[in-house]
Amino acid sequence: VFQMEDSELILDILDGAPRNWHTILTTRLYKDAEELQSDIRHHEMTLMDLDLDSRTGPSGTGYHSYRPTARVNLVGTRSDLPPPSFPRDDSTVSKKTTPRDKGACPCRHCGSDLHWDNECKHLTRRTARTRLAETRIEDLQAQDEYDDLY
Repeated sequence: VFQMEDSELILDILDGAPRNWHTILTTRLYKDAEELQSDIRHHEMTLMDLDLDSRTGPSGTGYHSYRPTARVNLVGTRSDLPPPSFPRDDSTVSKKTTPRDKGACPCRHCGSDLHWDNECKHLTRRTARTRLAETRIEDLQAQDEYDDLY
């Protein structure tokens, strides 16, 4: 049978304890395992609360920290876009970023990739935009993603 020194036993016990317990239980304060056991009993409720807080997170809702993952969608991948209703107009250029910079579809009114749909001078001359019952879900999603880019 292997006999451990009290200091080794204390370190071994605290190695298996949750990390946040080390804020309350300090290894250098205990001369033997009985003192550690007595201190654990004395701080029992506090240690249990610390353990619960670490599992549930700050809001107490079962929150677990995780690394967020990016969600990437291909924008403007509709293959059956109708041709623009007006001639190409590259005189209007977006001040910030252009559809060309973002890799998005060109303006649906004139076909220019230098400005967004809502910046086109032909915008006021367009017909009303409607969502018909025959519209495919993919088309609506592509349009919503395009609108979100601006």
